[in-house]
Amino acid sequence: MHGRQFIVDRHRAGWPQAHIAAAMGISRKCVRTWLDRHATEGEAGLSDRSSRPHTSPRRTPAEVEARIV
Repeated sequence: MHGRQFIVDRHRAGWPQAHIAAAMGISRKCVRTWLDRHATEGEAGLSDRSSRPHTSPRRTPAEVEARIV
């Protein structure tokens, strides 16, 4: 989270996104992601998130799962 805040601080100081990315060894897309999250969610947007999907449309039906177990 400290590094993500560093991205935001450098952006506020007037650094171009490409320069922030080069200085930190990350992609410009990554810089844009954290800046966008910070803009919409504030400090909370910089915290870690689960990468688990919200839904699993192709999940094995519960009956089949129960038979396997």
